[in-house]
Amino acid sequence: MNEQKEKITEKVILSMTAKEHHKEHEEVSRLIDELQTAIKSNRGHLSKLGPQLQAEQEQFSSYVYQHIKSLPANTLVPGGLQLKVFENGKNTGEISVGIRKKDLGSDSPIQTDHMMERLLLKIHQRLRGSSINPPGLNFSSVRLFDEDGQEIKNPLSLKNEQKIWVSYGRAYRPPLNLALGLTFDRVSAFARGDIMVAYKTFLDPNAVLLPGCGNWEVCEGFPINFNCTSQQIPDQFEKVDLENHFLQNKVDPNIVLHASVSIGKWSFSGSEASSRSQIAPLILWPAASVWLITKTGMILSRAITQGCLAIGHPIRVKAAEGTSLEGYKLILQKRRSGDESQKWVFGTDGCIYSK
Repeated sequence: MNEQKEKITEKVILSMTAKEHHKEHEEVSRLIDELQTAIKSNRGHLSKLGPQLQAEQEQFSSYVYQHIKSLPANTLVPGGLQLKVFENGKNTGEISVGIRKKDLGSDSPIQTDHMMERLLLKIHQRLRGSSINPPGLNFSSVRLFDEDGQEIKNPLSLKNEQKIWVSYGRAYRPPLNLALGLTFDRVSAFARGDIMVAYKTFLDPNAVLLPGCGNWEVCEGFPINFNCTSQQIPDQFEKVDLENHFLQNKVDPNIVLHASVSIGKWSFSGSEASSRSQIAPLILWPAASVWLITKTGMILSRAITQGCLAIGHPIRVKAAEGTSLEGYKLILQKRRSGDESQKWVFGTDGCIYSK
C-alpha cells in the first residue's frame, strides 16, 4: 500500500492491482478487529472461570458432586445389561456382550422362557467366530452359568457387569480350583530375662524374595542365633509357638519366616493366586503350591524341599449347627527320616491318609 515492495516476498501480492490491495486490506483489518474482540471475550470468561477452577482444586471431587443432581423417581432409565462372558472352565479371555432390554422382548415373568431363549441367541451370535464359539457349535446346546456354578435360567436375575460362563453341552467346570499351598509370615521375637515371645510382624515380600528360596534353612524350634529386640511388643500381635518349625534366611539370620499350610483358589489358565488381595500372609514363591511325592510317602514342598507336610497338634472345630469335629492341624515340618507323622498313604479311592 505504501509502495514498499522490497519487503514483499509473495508474488501473488505483487501481482495485485491497487483495487485488490484495498479490498484485501479491508478484509485483514476486519479479521484483526474480530480477533481483538474474541481475545477480550475470552479474557472475561477466564476471569469468571478462575475462581471456579480454584474452588474445584481446593474441594476436589466434592465440588463436582455438588453439581450432580439425583434423577426424579419416575425417570425412565434405558434398560440393558453389559455382561462379561468367559469360556467354561476359564477365567481369562473375557468377551464383553451388551444386551438391550428390547432384545429380550417382554419383561413379564410369565415370558421368562422366551426371554431366556432370546438372551442365549444374542450371546451365541455375539460369540460367533470367537474361541468360545468356533464354527460348528449348535445353538440348542448353549448353557449359561454364574460364578457359583448355578445354571442361569432367568435373565431377570442377571446384574450389570456380571461374570457368566458359557458352555455348549458340557457340564460346568469351575475356572478356579482349590489348591493346597504355603503362605508365609515374618516372625520377630521379644526377650526379657528368661522369657522370649515370638510374634508375627510386617512382611515385605520384595525384600524377602530377593535372596531366593535356596537360601533358607528349616529350623526345628525358633532359631537360637536370632537377635531379639529389646523394644516393647506391639499392643496387638499374633503369638507364634516357639516349638514350631521356622525358615531362617542364610544371608540374614534375622529374617525368619513361619510357613502355614492353607487353601487358596488357583486358576488352570495361570499359576498366579487369585486371592492376592490378602494382607497377610503372602505367597512368596509360585512353587509354594507345588508338591513333590517321595517313594517313602513324604510330601515335600517344591519351594522349600527341606520341609514336608506333617500332622500337627489335635484341633477341634465347632460347626454352625453346634456339632464339633476333631482332627489334626496340617503343618510344614523339617524332614526327619523315620517320622511316621510325616508319611502318607495314597488310597485307591483317590484319598490321601496320614500313616
